[in-house]
Amino acid sequence: MMDAMHARYDIKETATQPTKQMMKLLKPVVLLLVAASTPAHSIPHISEIIESIREQKEEPQQQFEDKFSKTHHDVRTLTFDQRLDHFSRQDNNTECERFKQRYFYTPRYVHREEEKTGNSINSKRKTVSFLCVGGEGPSLDPSVLVDSVHCTGDMIELAHKLHEQNWDVHMFALEHRYYGESFPKRTKNQKGEAYLRANENELDSDYPNEYKFLSSRQAVRDVVEFVKSSEASQHFKTGSNMNNNGIRWITFGASYPGMVSGWLRLLHPDVIYGAVANSAPVQAEVNFRKYNDHVSLDLGEESLIGGSKMCLDIFESGHAEVASIVEGGDIDEVDKVASTFNICGGATTLLKDRKNIDFFVGYSMLPIAVQSNDPTCDEPLCNIQKVCDAIVDEHKSDPQKPSMEILAKISKQMQAGRCKEVNFQLMIDYLSDSSTPTSANDRSWYYQTCTEFGFYQTCENNSNCPFAKGHHSLDLDLELCEKSFGIDAMKVKEGIESTLLYYGGWDLKPGDDSSSALEGQKRLIFVNGDVDPWSELSVDEKRGSSHVQSINVPGASHHFWTHPVKDSDDKHIVEARQAIYRHVYDWLGINGESQPHSELKAE
Repeated sequence: MMDAMHARYDIKETATQPTKQMMKLLKPVVLLLVAASTPAHSIPHISEIIESIREQKEEPQQQFEDKFSKTHHDVRTLTFDQRLDHFSRQDNNTECERFKQRYFYTPRYVHREEEKTGNSINSKRKTVSFLCVGGEGPSLDPSVLVDSVHCTGDMIELAHKLHEQNWDVHMFALEHRYYGESFPKRTKNQKGEAYLRANENELDSDYPNEYKFLSSRQAVRDVVEFVKSSEASQHFKTGSNMNNNGIRWITFGASYPGMVSGWLRLLHPDVIYGAVANSAPVQAEVNFRKYNDHVSLDLGEESLIGGSKMCLDIFESGHAEVASIVEGGDIDEVDKVASTFNICGGATTLLKDRKNIDFFVGYSMLPIAVQSNDPTCDEPLCNIQKVCDAIVDEHKSDPQKPSMEILAKISKQMQAGRCKEVNFQLMIDYLSDSSTPTSANDRSWYYQTCTEFGFYQTCENNSNCPFAKGHHSLDLDLELCEKSFGIDAMKVKEGIESTLLYYGGWDLKPGDDSSSALEGQKRLIFVNGDVDPWSELSVDEKRGSSHVQSINVPGASHHFWTHPVKDSDDKHIVEARQAIYRHVYDWLGINGESQPHSELKAE
């Protein structure tokens, strides 16, 4: 019989159970990079990057800041002098290098002084700090503490509920080093400012100089340093009190920031009181073949998200038909494929490089946004159900039509008149160019996949991948590491092994001491959507320590419950948020205060 502390907590069945019985609740790489047009903050797919390279849709950061500063003036954009290298040994007379790390803060849910003196206000008000962890994806802006995909549905909504129950909740968001405006820059005249493109003999030659201090380990220590800093303490000032020693900090994160959030509690339980790790794939893996296996399951799943066996069969056969044609080498037939799918540069581009063919049939012929699936979206072809319905309807209207032509028609509709980019060299050029500001976040994240995580989503012959099997090998991704950063395949694999040893992977047992992490495994929850392929690498009822709790969210994609709250949200999304709230209430010891559990019960 499964250990009680390790039992699965299924919100569908037990969301109304008492908190004490609520158990383990709990962004595709081929390149885990981010497209500006991606609808959710998630670990993205290479096809999205190709599109973002061509379109460059991301709004200037200043536009975001202006927009949110006008409507939400309570969010402050600040900087913190962060240590560049937390692991270097320096004597007491040596000043460590530092850089400006950006953070956001709002006292929106801290009661004002006039409220505190009112007769209806409890003089014994308690205080907690919530921190939204930054990471890969579009740069943070003030909206992160207002209404964004990062931490709204869990952290911000919970802060509001606690505030209504007479709590003071300080909300922070810390931007990850090497992302957004928290990128250490080389300066010649400012003493103490971090510089990275220094003399070759001063830096480790294993990795590109500019990213020498980019890692999740440094990022974890960044948060610890910030939480303990005077900069953070200043926001808790009450009279002459300027320290935050009595403040409990709870971190929230989704996707890679969810990993960092979980690791913060695991490694630093003395600093981080509790952590919520949403859609956090903590099991680093070089060949993440199960990603596309999961995509296949989603396309064929009829119950919650609208897939079907017919949809999956047509999808697979269409890819197989195109792969057979391009492998056959008949130029006229290849030209027909290029024309049918409106490929940029036509057959010439497609045949110019074998990698262009692999990229096209291996995962970009008809991309499916499984990890950002939104069942309530309004646009055409915006989710799995709408794509599958279109595929099946097209087949039923003409059962003799080749599957290839069905997929081509839908692909053109998705492209909205634009040609389909399949030039793989664009990706190499994009990731290799460190001088382009628009590629900075993408380049930083891909560097981390090469040095720490892997996560490369292959489509191999002996897999269940629904794309053209055999056209996305691991070598394709490893080549990008080599050409973009000079990191060879052996270094990639060594980096992933080091990550697993350092954090403990699924087991959350860092290093060689399995007992030291026990305290850090408490007050830590992992939340996963069962539609999300990244759930394969997260902690759940099947994988992980018996002391860690997890939540499974039926029908949910990549941390969809952290998105802004909508009236159209599925009941499972609503219940997932309520389950997170109950856990945090339990951590804070307020089970009986203001009847929070009955308030959070599903309708």
